Amino acid sequence: MPPDRSFYFRGPEGKLNLRAQNLQLFVQLAEGVDDETWMHHLRHGDYSRWFRKCIKDDQLAAEARQVERTSTISAEESRRLIRELIDRYYMPAPPALPVPGTDAVSVTA
Repeated sequence: MPPDRSFYFRGPEGKLNLRAQNLQLFVQLAEGVDDETWMHHLRHGDYSRWFRKCIKDDQLAAEARQVERTSTISAEESRRLIRELIDRYYMPAPPALPVPGTDAVSVTA
């Protein structure tokens, strides 16, 4: 995505400027930013806004908004839930592989 449609982890005081050009990079950066920065964006509805306006996914945005509105949620739990939403909508499941010598299949993660 171009810079004007990317997500920027900046935090409450603008100390950071970490650019996520896509959802995969967003998830990677989200795992590494400090809790204060993560929660700042969560409480301001920045994740759902980005999903709606830039990713153009109203369903993902609506579900992320529910996470953002959970007042007692921790940084760890909200990161996990947002990541699971992104995985559900955008990360393909691994292929099922045949198990040698059987009719069974195995899914590798």
